[in-house]
Amino acid sequence: MKSKIINLNSNNIKIITRSLLIGKTIVIPTDTVYGIAADAKSFQGVENIFKIKKRPKRFPLILFTHSIAEAKKLAIFSPFEEYLASKYWPGPLTLILKKKGKKFYNGDKRLSKVGIRIPKNKDVIKILEYIQKPLATTSANIHGEINIKSLSQLGIIKSKDVAYAIEKKGKMSFKESTLVETKNNQISIIREGSLSKKLINEELKNFNKKHY
Repeated sequence: MKSKIINLNSNNIKIITRSLLIGKTIVIPTDTVYGIAADAKSFQGVENIFKIKKRPKRFPLILFTHSIAEAKKLAIFSPFEEYLASKYWPGPLTLILKKKGKKFYNGDKRLSKVGIRIPKNKDVIKILEYIQKPLATTSANIHGEINIKSLSQLGIIKSKDVAYAIEKKGKMSFKESTLVETKNNQISIIREGSLSKKLINEELKNFNKKHY
């Protein structure tokens, strides 16, 4: 297990990318909790996440991208959603957006929406920029169990389908991202995390003052 835990450097990023491209998964640090990630264009990689985590398919994975421009290739943004993204990305905000085509797999192809965010973690951004593909991700714990704060104690690292686990650099909040869905400039908080419902509602008021 210890051999899987590595620091990110110029050589390791190439090794990690090759692993992702053949359907393996990796454990990554984020600004929130440890995550498990796969190439979002790899059916096998995404399926491995569900298997490793024992996660029901009714809970789709979210996508990480390295820029709003990349996110726009995957989903449609309303003006308010783009405003929120520009305000809180990179950061602990996951936007539930309308899919644009079928360029990725996150667990259920029938769903018309997908959660997307840009994490505030330099190592993850480096991987995203290097691989030039979105990553399908979720927290690196068995489904239904609490998030583990120690990388070496994550049980899923033992899985043969987890190729590597990246040591963290920088702070992690160990509080999950806030999931937000909007419709006609109305906000629905699917999960309240690092960003409060009150704060998001204040942003809606600010947006409406500027645009209406």
